[in-house]
Amino acid sequence: MKAFAGRAFVYVVTVLMLQACGSRMALFQDLDETDANEIYSVLLDSGIPAQKDITKTGVTITVPQRMSGDALAVLKARGLPKSRRGSMGEIFKKEGMISSPLEEKARYLFALSQELEQTLLTIDGVISARVHLVLPERPAPGEQLIPSSVAVFVVHKTNSPFQAYIAKIRELVSSSIPGVGGTNAERISIVAIPSNEYLEKHLPLIWYGPMAIMPEDRFYFLMIVYVLLGIWVLSLGAVYLSVADENDWPKFMKTFKREQANDTQ
Repeated sequence: MKAFAGRAFVYVVTVLMLQACGSRMALFQDLDETDANEIYSVLLDSGIPAQKDITKTGVTITVPQRMSGDALAVLKARGLPKSRRGSMGEIFKKEGMISSPLEEKARYLFALSQELEQTLLTIDGVISARVHLVLPERPAPGEQLIPSSVAVFVVHKTNSPFQAYIAKIRELVSSSIPGVGGTNAERISIVAIPSNEYLEKHLPLIWYGPMAIMPEDRFYFLMIVYVLLGIWVLSLGAVYLSVADENDWPKFMKTFKREQANDTQ
């Protein structure tokens, strides 16, 4: 009975300690496989022990609860998760019998910007991209036509040679948007900024098998391990004393038992 109680105590303490060390939280849920794989890869490369779980509604990404803030900062610097962009077919999908000219123009502008953003994201080093455009418009009959204009905003990796591509990007935009080519090329504005330096730094983790801990938690982790090891050794000793003949006990244990008996008399 004593042996069973000792083993049960060790098991309970072990489970509680592991739960305390390994509590996790869901960072994102219902992701598609592509987004989930990208987020999972970025977190692992940054030293965060992420897990990917597949559910009926999509993929869930979990991280250790105390590292959730670092995980969100890393993903924000990488522009993840990326906002979903609609295709031309989805944007121009008819939902009513008749669309007004304003609705058709809004869909057209949105579709053009989405396609350009998607193209910019394929350039090496680009983290996120936004495109805002204005098509030619005549304020009133007889007035001068307002030419097209395009504003491009890009966040790129710090070590990326993106600045060398700006001339090519300007050429790409001028060929994609009506009214901004030729003499109107100056109406294309491109703003490119580097991402946060936090992105390039890996978190300083110490790995013990499948477990990752912060350096400042190493003392507490090892203390827990040694306490569990000590309890396990004591439980083995208790089991041995309960089944072994008293004549086979170590000499110091016999002496200790005699002293205890004398004290009780």
